[in-house]
Amino acid sequence: MNYNRPEENIRIDWLTVIIYILIVGFGAMNIYSANSTIDHTFIFDLTMEYGKQFLWIGVAAIIVFLILLLDPKFFNFSGYGIYIVVIIMLLILLGTGVINKGAQAWFKIGSFKLQPSEFAKYATSLALAKFLGTFDVKFAGRKNIAICFGIILLPMALTLAQNDTGSALVFASFFLVLYREGLSGWYLVIGLYMAALFVFTILFPSLYLILTILLICGTVFYFFKKYAQMLWLSLIVFISSSIFILSVDFIFAKVLQPHQQQRILVTLNQDVAEYYPRKAKEFSLFKIDANRKDKKASKRDYSYNVRQSKISIGAGRWVGNGFNNGTQTKAKLVPEQHTDFIFCTVGEEYGFVGSTLFVLVYLFFIGRLYYMAERQKNVFSRVYGYCTASVIFFHFFVNVGMALGVLPVIGIPLPFMSYGGSSLFSFSMMLFTFLKLDANRVNEISSVY
Repeated sequence: MNYNRPEENIRIDWLTVIIYILIVGFGAMNIYSANSTIDHTFIFDLTMEYGKQFLWIGVAAIIVFLILLLDPKFFNFSGYGIYIVVIIMLLILLGTGVINKGAQAWFKIGSFKLQPSEFAKYATSLALAKFLGTFDVKFAGRKNIAICFGIILLPMALTLAQNDTGSALVFASFFLVLYREGLSGWYLVIGLYMAALFVFTILFPSLYLILTILLICGTVFYFFKKYAQMLWLSLIVFISSSIFILSVDFIFAKVLQPHQQQRILVTLNQDVAEYYPRKAKEFSLFKIDANRKDKKASKRDYSYNVRQSKISIGAGRWVGNGFNNGTQTKAKLVPEQHTDFIFCTVGEEYGFVGSTLFVLVYLFFIGRLYYMAERQKNVFSRVYGYCTASVIFFHFFVNVGMALGVLPVIGIPLPFMSYGGSSLFSFSMMLFTFLKLDANRVNEISSVY
């Protein structure tokens, strides 16, 4: 086959582009519904969030156009360079960034605020794909695994240092990409085990958990004691689990911010007033402050956002109240409805039917990205495609989950839907960079290992 024919060089996946346009347009409609008032109805009113969002959409369209003009080789060539630039921006941000809602995560440029952590996801995707796509680099051996972990954990740590825990957690989605590229499934099992242990430590007394793990490890050793290594394995699991359990309360009380603690407790249906005294008594050696002023607060004080979100979604019933007719939305009863809780606008105005259709379309969109990633001939393109799909999936899963009250509120946007220039720009860059790589796949030299 002649790969130089023009008609074979242009293979933009237009179905994905159309879905992107539909989601972005639908997001703009919902932002308008969440913010428009009787005095402000003009859609291009730049004093309102929806007016600014239309401006950001225009800028995103220009960015997309420029990306499609670039040679696909540019992204591979500049992967490390873009990553270094973003890391430097994150470092500078620690001393000069604008603080908003407790996070020092923005540069202020006039009236516009730029959030580098959003672009760090794009840069990390390029750097990870660049490393794994380099000739003769295999995802095996401690050195290569350590480098991949370092590429992911560096921007994650810098984002966490900005007190932006939600954005930092998004970098965990890159480990799904490593799993696809050959990372042992044990890493995934250990991660899930630690997450479950974290939750159980909050729900139950630590001593009971330690005794339970001791009983399980002892039982396993008893039935498999003929294997010499089983003793050491049981001891390692018990000791490491016990240390982790004992450290959870210290991390929870001393590392996490009060609002982060409260959100986790509310999601787990724990009463804030009961949690601190119990844990302070249980782990007095850590000197957890049992007298902190928020211990008397009811969990209802910290669940207002989620409760209002669920009320708003429920108000839509089966078919919703119609565009711009949401009573909860118009009464401004849901905080951050145009950003973190944009999904509840969908629920109220389009009901169960509309919300279900939206979720199905979005899942199809993400599924198609995974399908496109798997069909790549080049390792760089495949890894980058999986990075893009995994980051978008993580945002979608967590954002919708926290709007429904089944996941903690960690403050991350719904891609292409939530208000914000930095978010829209970064996700558009990620998506159309991948579409450009996918369009060029007929010219790529297969480097499957």
